[in-house]
Amino acid sequence: MVAVSLVAGCGHDQADRLYLAALDGEDTGMTREQQMANLDMAIQLRPNRAYYYETRAGYWISLREFDRALADLDRDIALTPRPYAYFMRGMALCENDQIARSLADFDTAIAKQPQNTQFYRGRALARAATGDTAGAMADAEELVHGEPQRGETWYVRGVVLALTGHDREAVADFDRAAGIRPELVYVVEARLQSLERLGETARVRADRDTLPAMREEHGGCAPCLDPFRY
Repeated sequence: MVAVSLVAGCGHDQADRLYLAALDGEDTGMTREQQMANLDMAIQLRPNRAYYYETRAGYWISLREFDRALADLDRDIALTPRPYAYFMRGMALCENDQIARSLADFDTAIAKQPQNTQFYRGRALARAATGDTAGAMADAEELVHGEPQRGETWYVRGVVLALTGHDREAVADFDRAAGIRPELVYVVEARLQSLERLGETARVRADRDTLPAMREEHGGCAPCLDPFRY
């Protein structure tokens, strides 16, 4: 996610070696606590390297320690205000049920890097959740134009269509999303709600029967359960 920042310089000094060891921890059998300890030491040695804070924020998010994640992202942005850092903070705010606050970060990310379509996914969902359906649809169409191959794209537009009373069209988009990414539990959950409003009894029953097994199978996959994870 942020290892590319090393290209900018600094070299592989002790702080970077600790940072890289933390990144490699998934493959070397480290516990999350050991990865975090390496990052803590790296930050103590070189407290002005933004990418250390961004990586640690990702770990805090995985532990659902959002206050700590947001503090690290604040520091990350203060040091190096990259568009992705704003996007990441916006997504973390949404996961922490601070959706209205997230909009400024998504706006900033998009203003800085409008070609990065993933930023529109976050803002579309945040706009939808705060009642800005016109803005959400504009962002959803940006996604459809830029990333039609991604299941998340069709989920986002489906959410907006459902909010505006177009459940049949929403179901079509949820079907497309599920076809591309069948592991996304939240897609089936959203589709079930639209099918219930449409009175599609057989399909409602099928999704209700499917969801418990999906939740069990993908319970350890945070991005499968929460559209604000990535």
